Order: sequence, then C-alpha cells, then structure tokens
Amino acid sequence: MDPIAYMIEARRLLMEALGTEILETEMDTSIYQLKIKFNQGSILFIRYNKYNEYAYQVIFSKKKNDFIRYDNFDDKWKGSTKPHHIHSRFDNPIVESPMIGVPKHDMPILINFLKKAMFKKLV
Repeated sequence: MDPIAYMIEARRLLMEALGTEILETEMDTSIYQLKIKFNQGSILFIRYNKYNEYAYQVIFSKKKNDFIRYDNFDDKWKGSTKPHHIHSRFDNPIVESPMIGVPKHDMPILINFLKKAMFKKLV
C-alpha cells in the first residue's frame, strides 16, 4: 500500500464527484493526510499510513462531537467488520463499517454519504 498514491486517488475521486462543493484541498505527504474544505463549512480529513490503516473523518461543525469517522485504528472494536468501524456523530454508538481502506472501494461510499448528509441537492 502506498499512502501517497491512495491520497491522490481519493482526491481525484472526490473532485470528480463533488468538485463544485469543494473550496480547497491540502495534501500533507509528511503525515499522509488529505484535507478537504467544503463550501458549506465542513472539513474532511483522510489519512492513510504504511501499515494499511486509514481514517476518513468529517467535521460538520464546531459543536462538540459533531463529526463522523470511519477507520480501522481501534483493535478493541468487537463488531463483525473488525477492525473497520464508524464513530458516529455526537457520541452515538460505534457501528460496523463497509470501508476497507482502499480509495476505489471506499470513496464511492463516502461520496454517497456526503451527498446525503451535506449536499442534498446532489442526491
């Protein structure tokens, strides 16, 4: 797995699907992080590493716990999709995730989620 190649692929897929909603993108290759700011104020952070770990975190607002994160960093997750799970908004229970840490698989799922959660006009 090449974290930089994954970031580039994720950015390309997101730009193709949501380009009109994206204000700016920043890629930090030193920490393998892609940051996408949306016109409506939300921020998406995407991280990959060389250990096949990933995280996709959407910060919706500055309200406490107003974020969702898909990741596989937590070995304590006991669900059937271990280690893949979702930290839900406002401290709702952690649930199973369809993500696997591969942009071609995950970005369509994430894009669909973003369209429903933030860009209803695109659905």
